Amino acid sequence: MKRLLGLALVILSLCTACSHEEKKVVRDNSLRLLVSLNGKYGYCDRGGALIILPRFASASLFSDGLALVRIDGKDGYVDSNGNLAFPATFEKASIFLNGRASVRKGNLWGYIDQSGKQVADYKYLATFAYTEGLAAVVVADGKGAKAGYIDEQGKYAIKPQFDDASHFSEGLAAVKIGTKHGYIDKSGKLVIPEQFYEAAMFRDGLAMVKINGKFGMTGFIDHTGKMVIPAEYGLATNFNDGVAAVKKKDSWQLIDRTGKVIIDQTFSSPTIFTEGLAPMMVKGKVGYMDKKGKMVIKPQFEAGSIFVEGVAPVKIGEKCGFIDKTGKVVIEARFDWDQRSIDQFTHYYTHFKPSSVTAAEK
Repeated sequence: MKRLLGLALVILSLCTACSHEEKKVVRDNSLRLLVSLNGKYGYCDRGGALIILPRFASASLFSDGLALVRIDGKDGYVDSNGNLAFPATFEKASIFLNGRASVRKGNLWGYIDQSGKQVADYKYLATFAYTEGLAAVVVADGKGAKAGYIDEQGKYAIKPQFDDASHFSEGLAAVKIGTKHGYIDKSGKLVIPEQFYEAAMFRDGLAMVKINGKFGMTGFIDHTGKMVIPAEYGLATNFNDGVAAVKKKDSWQLIDRTGKVIIDQTFSSPTIFTEGLAPMMVKGKVGYMDKKGKMVIKPQFEAGSIFVEGVAPVKIGEKCGFIDKTGKVVIEARFDWDQRSIDQFTHYYTHFKPSSVTAAEK
């Protein structure tokens, strides 16, 4: 788990520049795909129609029906039609998660709700996303800093006492005490004692942890802290869709939640499964394979990312388009391939949205 001060929603905090008149704000969950064209950002629907024309210098993906934009040097939010949700007045801001966004004025952070109303004072050195009703925050403590958690009203639910903290997932959050990491519940009780060099979020019932220092080994624990998949890997990814990638020596393999290798094959790099498929590079081209190792979409793209709601961004030549799960190009490859947007897309849907692991896999 990285230092919260280093995170501070950096992955999710983006800005842009434009101006337009205010109209009736529409907050819905219509799919809006962040796209780049000629160095500007806008949004299209799943049919490829540009709903919000590319006019932003940079932009965030949509979350909770709003997207972060920068207007005349300040951060603000637009709705799914591109209308300004409320005045852009923030020096820096994050995307919305669970109805709250982190915003900065001066050197301190606070939180607002979706109406733009302040729900937590500007007093935090760093902030993290609201998940499961709580948000990790960092406050000054003497010459240092401590992390704790606030509720949706901005009141302390768990007082600042940790040297680092992460967001809640599956009812638990990783915290750092001294040089080790453990896990707390929502009351602040330490339910898995500090013992790990690194500790990640819970996903599909398991959390990736590293033992024995920086050059130690990685395994997976359950909610009781039991090491259910032995720490025998040099590197690993979180579980998603019931699968994790793990590295032994110089090769990657794919395992299920019991630690069993699901495909009798090694890979040169890790991948992530969503909606039953994962992008995979084969002889310099990206295709998509299922959990049996079958390439159901033949390798033909220069790059590709995960499937979300049945579509995935792919690089064709130097341009970005979107395919469906049959491999058909459903949004013409006419946009810029923008790795920052792709990384944001992947991170958001594998950290803040439920995994699509099946009941049978659980």
